[in-house]
Amino acid sequence: MGTGATFMGLFSPEQPFNFLAVDLIGHGQTSVYVHPEHYWMTAVIAALQSLTRRLQIDDYYLLGYSMGGRVALAWAINDSRVRGLILESASPGIADPGLRDERCQHDDGLAKQLLTRPLVDFVDRWERLPLFASQKALPPVTRMRIREERLSQQNYGLAMSLMMMGTGRQPNYWPRLPQHVPTLLIVGRLDRKFQAIARQMKQTAPQITITTLNGGHCVHLEQAAQFAATVCDWLAVQPGQQI
Repeated sequence: MGTGATFMGLFSPEQPFNFLAVDLIGHGQTSVYVHPEHYWMTAVIAALQSLTRRLQIDDYYLLGYSMGGRVALAWAINDSRVRGLILESASPGIADPGLRDERCQHDDGLAKQLLTRPLVDFVDRWERLPLFASQKALPPVTRMRIREERLSQQNYGLAMSLMMMGTGRQPNYWPRLPQHVPTLLIVGRLDRKFQAIARQMKQTAPQITITTLNGGHCVHLEQAAQFAATVCDWLAVQPGQQI
């Protein structure tokens, strides 16, 4: 439900890194394609790789939140130009085939709602999810800005994203977690589910660093300054950085 706008103003112009915010297909200012094949994870990653080539960006770190984190992880698995990963509240997928099928059915139901009912109905339901309960503590002006961003989306793009690259339909990346790519996992102290996922990821790939900040699922909104400092501090100590 988010776009690159949620990261606007997060990082100070005085920090030494360049950040490129890209809206995923079907979101924000990126096109909403009609054919569902454009929304497969592999197609989305190919489009992102093509963008970096056009911009002549030879290598990069990837920062992704939630679904964006799943995309970043899948991207890093098969792209040697990825120098490191920063994943916020993200998962390698669902290992159990039966649970994946259940999640697909659930996501297809949400997609059907998006295709047949006003977007505001979906947003209202989305904001009531326990996963986002901690956002109720945000200032009213921030909550309104987030809601307006969600309401600015297009139903079809969100529906296709759920159906074609939801957690149930993405491959199970648990056996393929990168073992040598520097990786930072950022999770919220109130988000017990993704804390557990982060710990399990580190057991599989010990080079992973986990940072827990106050807040829930969307740490970069709830603890913006701490999140930005954590990202920049981690980047600053990675090999080859010139600060």
